[in-house]
Parts: sequence; structure tokens; C-alpha cells
Amino acid sequence: MTQKKHPAHKAPQQTSPDIVQCMIGKGVSLRGDMDFTGGLHIDGDITGNLEGHGEHSRLTLSRDGRINGNISIGEAEINGTIIGDVHATGSVVLHPQSHVTGNVYYGRIEIRSGARISGKLIANNPQKDKTGLLGKLARKSA
Repeated sequence: MTQKKHPAHKAPQQTSPDIVQCMIGKGVSLRGDMDFTGGLHIDGDITGNLEGHGEHSRLTLSRDGRINGNISIGEAEINGTIIGDVHATGSVVLHPQSHVTGNVYYGRIEIRSGARISGKLIANNPQKDKTGLLGKLARKSA
């Protein structure tokens, strides 16, 4: 006698920031706002706002990538051109070929030699960074 096997119930998968769920290739141009979860890699051109949902949302913009719009994301790794504000709750890495014309809001930031920013760098909740550099500077000046 054979028994039917029932597939095990699968738990919803967590979205890893290291996995790219969507890629906009070189030579592709999109117009309009885009919402996404997980990882987004851009080699093409986007005109519109990008919103990554969740703290694990991640944007990777290659040297050939270009965004004309505001970005709201968990983490961003930029090596292309952005005309608009970048709002990241986590880390932002600006590589040597990056050029941002707009304000960059960040939790943590890494700026490599050659990166260009035409705007302000604004830390998210600098008061929470009591053990980091800001905390050390505050204690030293007191």
C-alpha cells in the first residue's frame, strides 16, 4: 500500500540583500516609479523614484547606471550617476566613479577616493552613535 506524500509547508523566504531579484541591463531605459524588495542591480537608465521595501532592500548602481529621481532604500552601493536624493536606513558606499547630485541620508557611509557629491551628507539619527566616532568626539569636547 502506498501513501501519498504531502509537500511540507514552506516558510516564507527571507530576502537576502546579497541576492539580486531584478536587474536593469545596459541599454535599457525605464520611466516611472519603481517599488521593489530584495536586491536591484542597475546598469541602464531610470527616470523615476525608486523605493526599496524592508531593511534588506539593496540597490547596486554600476558605472554605466544612471538614475534621475529620489531613492529610498535599506542599503546602496553606487558607482554610477544619481540626480536626486538618496535616503538609506543602512549603509551607503560611494565608489570612485559615483556622482550624486542631491543629498545623501545614511546610517553608515563609505566614500571612496574619486566619488563626487553635489549636495549634503546627512546622518540618520546621529544621537544613537554614542560608541562610534561621533560619540568619541562629543565626549572629547566635553
